[in-house]
Amino acid sequence: MSYFKNFLLFTLWMIIILYLSFAPLKNWPQPSFLEKIYMDKLVHVFMYLTLSFLLLFGIARQQNTGSLRYAVMLLAASSCAGYGITIEILQPVLTMYRKFEWMDMVANAAGAFGGIIVFRKILLKRWLGLGKVTVGENFRSVN
Repeated sequence: MSYFKNFLLFTLWMIIILYLSFAPLKNWPQPSFLEKIYMDKLVHVFMYLTLSFLLLFGIARQQNTGSLRYAVMLLAASSCAGYGITIEILQPVLTMYRKFEWMDMVANAAGAFGGIIVFRKILLKRWLGLGKVTVGENFRSVN
């Protein structure tokens, strides 16, 4: 049961991303072109940074003690980036109102890997009850 508790926020955030990625945008405010490009990409980065962070947080809580290896962090971020890429590829296939965008995939991946940096900063500060978890000796500095 604790396994599901540790990954509950991650799972809920995945569902929110899935919904927002396939929801029609008819009634949403439409900003100007340049505002839309930058704001849209920032939203993508934030969504996947949060997704990656929540997955890493769940893994750290599940592990509870010991060191969290760099490879595990990289795999978690890669999984989140893969989720974003898959959604981006499926949008034009499953809907008639969404289209494929390369820059959305780049923003998704940047956010997913940025989640490692945010997670590591929080881990080093011992915030969020992660005092027992450390980063393995093969983790390279991200300062």
